[in-house]
Amino acid sequence: MPTIKVYRNRDEWLLHRDGLGGSDAGAVCGYGFRSKNELWEEKVGIRIPKDIGDDERVSFGNAVEEPMRSLYRVMYPQYTLDFTPYTVLRRNDHHQFMFYTPDGWLAENETGRRGLGEGKSATCSSKADWEKWRDKIPQGYFCQVLHGMFVGDFEFADLFAILLNQERDATIRRYHFEREDCETDIQWLVEQETEFWDSVQNGKRPGAPIRF
Repeated sequence: MPTIKVYRNRDEWLLHRDGLGGSDAGAVCGYGFRSKNELWEEKVGIRIPKDIGDDERVSFGNAVEEPMRSLYRVMYPQYTLDFTPYTVLRRNDHHQFMFYTPDGWLAENETGRRGLGEGKSATCSSKADWEKWRDKIPQGYFCQVLHGMFVGDFEFADLFAILLNQERDATIRRYHFEREDCETDIQWLVEQETEFWDSVQNGKRPGAPIRF
């Protein structure tokens, strides 16, 4: 089981996010808004992380988080969804550098199984954008889900997404992942993150990412 810490506010939470978090997992593997080298430079302290707090898409995502949790509870009553802000889960073994802040904690009412709840929002302006969400989720988000299931020892994960078209009409989708079906991918990701963190510790710039 991971260690669980709940911090009093955002500033305190930010101070204890040292290591690799869920949003870092995609960058390690070559997906996301930062390159692998940019992430390494941030972690060794030679690049200041870009502040995306004022980004319109980020602001929208933050604003819809709680409404999405409420909608999920109504649509999927077979699960109990809880949420505690400023929570950090961290591995308590030799992967202590891996941490995660979940969007929600799920419990399957019938079995008591523990799951990870993740909420995402995206604007899909082209056919290619929609294709990333057809029967799957974007690879960067998949890396994040794998990372979260590993860090939190979750047995499954649900990613609940609100997808907007150019007219701002919304489509709601749910993507379910069973831990046992993802174990090979999880172990591969852990290897990639461990190798990357070693490069941070020894100050040696990492090689090109190896993608799925």
